[in-house]
Amino acid sequence: MKQYEPVVSSTLPSALEWVNRFHKYEGNPILRPQGSGYCADAIFNPGAIVCNGRVGLLCRCINMTTPHDADTWSVSTLGWAWSDDGLHFAMEEEPAFFPEAGSPYRGGFEDPRLVQVGDQYILTYTGVRGDYHEGKTPGMCALSKDLKHWELLGEILPGRAIAIVNRPIGGKYWAYWGNSRELSLAWTEDFRRWHVHDKPAFTSRPGYFDEDLCESAAAPLVTEDGILLFYNGALSREGARRYAEKELPQYAASHQTVCYATGWALFDPEDPTRLIARCEEPILRPTEIYEMFGISNYTTFSQGFVDFKGRKYLYYGCADVKIGVAVSE
Repeated sequence: MKQYEPVVSSTLPSALEWVNRFHKYEGNPILRPQGSGYCADAIFNPGAIVCNGRVGLLCRCINMTTPHDADTWSVSTLGWAWSDDGLHFAMEEEPAFFPEAGSPYRGGFEDPRLVQVGDQYILTYTGVRGDYHEGKTPGMCALSKDLKHWELLGEILPGRAIAIVNRPIGGKYWAYWGNSRELSLAWTEDFRRWHVHDKPAFTSRPGYFDEDLCESAAAPLVTEDGILLFYNGALSREGARRYAEKELPQYAASHQTVCYATGWALFDPEDPTRLIARCEEPILRPTEIYEMFGISNYTTFSQGFVDFKGRKYLYYGCADVKIGVAVSE
């Protein structure tokens, strides 16, 4: 792996300065485990979309009592929550996506991302075939006109975390995908057949918040100034331990193995492969107790972004248990 050399700007154009004004909503977490059904133990990592004047969150949900195989630690389903103001949500009673009997996705479905292209909604998500080794968590896709009836396209890429640009560029729809020290690129003309680009969009940076992981968050936002991509980064084990001890000194953090935070990158609006700017510090990181302790400690993991009624909302998972939101104007 080549060492990171800063060759791009770390400053956003003035029209995108709102990105640096995100603040956590004082009423967080906005969704938490509830009832005894499919979301009894965890609601987190939602995709987000605006439809018919409301914000919809498609959330990853877990009920720990659901039977699972030895090589999966749980079964995840995807369920909708709806809001009229982007802050107060009500969960639907039944999940929208779940593994049928005999499904190869024994661990269920994880981490949805949503984007609208024309009159069509595109959902990408992860199918869990087993543990988290290579090939066990492929990226999947589904298409819909109404968010209720779906054409399931199955597996489209060998890895997870697929964030699709909402308009064609040079006749192609591009996606940033993968969860490793390299953020990968792929393109398609019809959302069914995908082609993996031969070079990564960017790589991890030693000593930065993304030194151990780069993973796309919400669907990229195409602007005149560039393609804005929110992405999640993770510290190395040692970096996570130091962060945990700094934020909460009384916590014995010797076992801390992860710390997820959200940053941004900006690509050429005419060339999705060309990085033109990238943050040095994250815009969102774990600072609250409900973000520090849970299934995944010290985790703020963004996956949903909407522009709704004059405000920007960035939705994120809190320690893989609850959902929070950051707001900007």
